[in-house]
Amino acid sequence: MSLPHVLLGLLATHPRTGYDLARVIAEEVEPIWKAEISQIYPALARLRREGHVVLRVLGPRRGPHRNLYRVTAAGRRELRRWLLEPPPAPRGRDDGLARIAFLDTLPAPERRQVLRGYEKTVSEEIKRLRGEPAPDGFRRDAREAAVEKLEAAKRWARALSSRPSLASPPPTGRADGAGKKK
Repeated sequence: MSLPHVLLGLLATHPRTGYDLARVIAEEVEPIWKAEISQIYPALARLRREGHVVLRVLGPRRGPHRNLYRVTAAGRRELRRWLLEPPPAPRGRDDGLARIAFLDTLPAPERRQVLRGYEKTVSEEIKRLRGEPAPDGFRRDAREAAVEKLEAAKRWARALSSRPSLASPPPTGRADGAGKKK
C-alpha cells in the first residue's frame, strides 16, 4: 500500500488539509496504516504534481493560511485503479516478530519473558483500539480485522510461551542441515 493512495481514499469523501489528513489517519486508519505529518505533505505534493489533487489556499491575506486539498477526476481514477488491482501478500516490518525470530540466542527464562512482554504489548494495543470510537463504513471493518489479527498474535504468543520445547537449548549448526555429523 502506498501513502498517496491512502490520502486519495481519504480525500475522496471531502477536501481536507494536511493536518486533517494526519488526524484522520491517526483516529481511523492507524491500525492498518500509519503516517507522520512529515510524510503526508511530500506525498500531497507528489499527488499535486501528478494531477491527482488540487490545492486551494484558505485564510487571511496576512498570517497563517491553510492548504485545502481536493481529489481530482484523475485522482479518483487512480484510486479506483489501485483499489481494483489485486493486493500484494501482506509483508512488512514487525519488530515484535523479528525479536521472536531470534529467541534461540536467549536462555529459556528470558525467552518466556520476551514472549510474555509481546503478549502484554499486543493486549494493550487491542484494549486501546477497542476503547477508541469506531470509524464509519469499511474503515470499521478494517479496524476489526486489525484487532482480530492482534487477537491471533496474542493467542499464538501465549501458546508459544507455554510450550515445553521453549526450554530446550538453542540449536547448534546450520538450519539447512549442512555440517551435521554422520
